[in-house]
Amino acid sequence: MPDTRRSADEKVDWLATTPDAAQFLMAIVDVAKRVDANLTERARIVAERDKEIARISAASQGLRDYLDRVFAERRELHQGFFARLDKAIEDRDPETIRACVTGIVEVAKHSPLNDIVELRSVWADPDAVIEI
Repeated sequence: MPDTRRSADEKVDWLATTPDAAQFLMAIVDVAKRVDANLTERARIVAERDKEIARISAASQGLRDYLDRVFAERRELHQGFFARLDKAIEDRDPETIRACVTGIVEVAKHSPLNDIVELRSVWADPDAVIEI
């Protein structure tokens, strides 16, 4: 079996010089800096994403609470109007019937979502304090 070791006399086709080694080291350092910059940018993106998700979650919960409260109030208002309307119909009271129907129509004209523009501007203000 032939000896595969190289002897000290054999020439190597290429030897790195000191300037080459410095250039290789600088290339490795440059790649490491770019990797670090990419990791930092990814961490920033993840932090920004988490911040936006938290903001959206808070806005969603606030809107849910607002709509639950407003629609609950409207439900009680509607129930009251219809109870009075039923009583006025039983009593054959045209004035109360007219007043109840007018009230029901007026409440129906005004959607609780009309105030959403104001709510949106409050949510857009990062310094706004919202109490629910």
